[in-house]
Amino acid sequence: MKTLYNAQLINKELISNCNFPPTDIHQTKDEIVILKHKLEQAAKLGNIEKQKCKLYFQDNEGVKLVETTVWAACEKNIVIKYGICIPIRRIIDIEY
Repeated sequence: MKTLYNAQLINKELISNCNFPPTDIHQTKDEIVILKHKLEQAAKLGNIEKQKCKLYFQDNEGVKLVETTVWAACEKNIVIKYGICIPIRRIIDIEY
């Protein structure tokens, strides 16, 4: 699952054109808990310090990388600039 180095860099404005399959890429509940914690931390850093992060996610075409500020981490999605949402079920990892 960790094909991070083969990720295609994408502009955040183009994420709204991505097609996200309904399947979850995570294998265990522990993975989801850890990821949600990291996403919540990224949202705090984004709102308090305006810190950008590297967000790895997978759409129907493959693994993508975007450098952006996370504004909110909700139950099923994260929100970035322009109100663009990315489903948590398709997020691979986040680095901040």
